[in-house]
Amino acid sequence: MKDRIDETTVRGLVDGPARRRPPEPEWRDTLGNWRASVKRVMDPPDLADCAPLNIELAADDPRFLFHGRMRPVRTPAINAALKVVHVQLRANAQRETGRIGVVIEGPRGTGKTTLMQYIGRHHEQRLDDLYEPDEDRIPVIALSVPAQGRGGSRNWAAAFAYFLGLERDGGTDPTRSICHVMRHSGTKLVLIDGIERLQPGADVQQSFAFLEHISDETGATFVYCGRGSRSIVDPMLRDRETKPENNEDPWGDHPVLVTSRLGYDQTGKDRFRRIVNEFEKDLRLFHPEPGDLTKLAPILHLRSKGYLRALSQLISQAAQQAMLTKQERITEGLLDTLTVGRVISI
Repeated sequence: MKDRIDETTVRGLVDGPARRRPPEPEWRDTLGNWRASVKRVMDPPDLADCAPLNIELAADDPRFLFHGRMRPVRTPAINAALKVVHVQLRANAQRETGRIGVVIEGPRGTGKTTLMQYIGRHHEQRLDDLYEPDEDRIPVIALSVPAQGRGGSRNWAAAFAYFLGLERDGGTDPTRSICHVMRHSGTKLVLIDGIERLQPGADVQQSFAFLEHISDETGATFVYCGRGSRSIVDPMLRDRETKPENNEDPWGDHPVLVTSRLGYDQTGKDRFRRIVNEFEKDLRLFHPEPGDLTKLAPILHLRSKGYLRALSQLISQAAQQAMLTKQERITEGLLDTLTVGRVISI
């Protein structure tokens, strides 16, 4: 028989003695990781505290790493989304039944996941500011749709338990423990990413049966995020028995936040320019000219095609390249050297 590598062994390998490691993403798949992301200060580094230009740039240089990540900027879309979710949380706060969640949908590359995580971090930070930090409080749970297991079922209970750090004893169902912890730790917001992974039929029905049970037992408000998520979520959470009247809107009552790329009409161009300007405020380069990046907004718009994912990548790579070349400013010529969205013959 092959040796079985259990979860404890894996955690021992991962959480062993501290050692120097290459930079890696900020995972939010456990309560500890989520809390660390909420508490982590993402302010741009002060140039006075950074290595001077005559020092060879290290891969773990704080300024280099900050530009590689490029924190989300507070856009009008984020402000609107925060307001919608806040209203739902406030309305659901004391309801035993009749809660309504929020749906986030949109094409690839339009910032759905970033928006959802921003909402969760903002909610938790707001509670910490109002009531002081409390290790016994778990206001937010952030999950991705778990992979399908044997028979095509998804172990949602294991996903919740893993995030919360609950011990799982073999085949014991941890759902009751999950609800108990969520009730007594004040969990009011559950973020579910990757809704588009659910398959039509039994997969969707079983998943929402479990999620509805969690919501009913804990009073949590759910935010569902994914491409085409409204067409997946809505049929599961609205009245499907009553025949709609003529000309009646067939959709349900969940607010739907729709992300999209920024188009090339004047409104889209103006919004894009404002977003680029917000990114420019975060740049920490030694030789920038005022408005360098914002002046390049038309070029960035064409290169990114209005998608925020591509825009963030372009700005990140441009800033890092400006550091590596000692140019320390972003120019049109530097943008031309980047390969995002380009076809390269090799």
